[in-house]
Amino acid sequence: MRGGRAYLGLAVVMLALLGAFLHPLAFLASFLPFDSRGFLTSLNGIKSLIFDGLAWAAVGFLLLMALQVWRGRVQSGRPVTRRYQVRMPIPQTKVVVAVTAYNDAAATAATVRAFKAQRNVAEVLVVDNNSTDGTAELAIDAGARVIPEARQGYGYACMRGLSEACRIPGVDVVVLVEGDGTFVGADLPKFLAYISQADMVVGTRIVRNLVEPGSQMDYFFTWGNIAVAYLLRLRFWDSQFLGVASLTDVGCTYRAIKRDALERILPDLCVGGNHFSLHMMLVALHHRLTLLEIPITFRKRVGRSKGASQSLRKGFGVGMAMIWHILTFQPTSRGLALSPKAREHEVEPEAAEERTLQEVAAGLAATKR
Repeated sequence: MRGGRAYLGLAVVMLALLGAFLHPLAFLASFLPFDSRGFLTSLNGIKSLIFDGLAWAAVGFLLLMALQVWRGRVQSGRPVTRRYQVRMPIPQTKVVVAVTAYNDAAATAATVRAFKAQRNVAEVLVVDNNSTDGTAELAIDAGARVIPEARQGYGYACMRGLSEACRIPGVDVVVLVEGDGTFVGADLPKFLAYISQADMVVGTRIVRNLVEPGSQMDYFFTWGNIAVAYLLRLRFWDSQFLGVASLTDVGCTYRAIKRDALERILPDLCVGGNHFSLHMMLVALHHRLTLLEIPITFRKRVGRSKGASQSLRKGFGVGMAMIWHILTFQPTSRGLALSPKAREHEVEPEAAEERTLQEVAAGLAATKR
């Protein structure tokens, strides 16, 4: 049923886009040098059918909303079944910060120093994902412990950082960030203020006055993250709050998670590509972890992007991979400790995203048949 809601929402959007496309098509067809009245009649019939369907769907949605409001009023005096409790702040929180790094030497070192200056940070780990610019050396000089990750990919670096941080004795909260200079260490107290109220606190870059002009959060990435976030909310639905978690940004790396919650989801984390941030949210929601989203400061990155924002084509590919992942996600429980034989058959992140685009195209073609 969870996947069905996401499919239904996507189908409504596609139907609306189809209806919008038919209008200019009909207008252009009227100028054809041959008799196109039959074709125009068919187009107008399809347009009317789509309009009627969407209109009745809107009416049904409004009636459903009215019913929910009525039910809420009627049941307001009945015993509450949804779990709710006020949680006290975690005293003397021990925080370990995992920083992913790939050829961002100066920015990574600055990130390490910024987080080491924060209260409660016991250790900063830098996951060096095959950097060739001296990232490891500068990170060590800044006070970090460097962990190499040979498997190339954003998701692999994130998973390695999370698993290594989880092994540190006495750690209460694990924080994940990128070392490209976009995230601010001074935002850490925000996460710690809310971590007692949730299992995982994720950042959102969809706040105008906190996003530095010239950053990667342009129109495409801002609107794209909002759209995919609402699709995720459809998959894990709550009728009152429009999703079990009020998410607006699925691509933000900056997040904090309690150690016990991280131990629950680590065995299911398996995406090595650029859509890992969404994948981690999917796995967490599947395990019924509570998620909170908070606004964070987002700066213009230092150096050249290696991820989704390096080109429009790359960003579109990652976005399609995220949508496909929401629609088809099934937990694997295979864990992080893959055998050497299993690693030989793993698909590299770039190839996985290309394959996702091919799968989407094949799925659409099959639907048309």
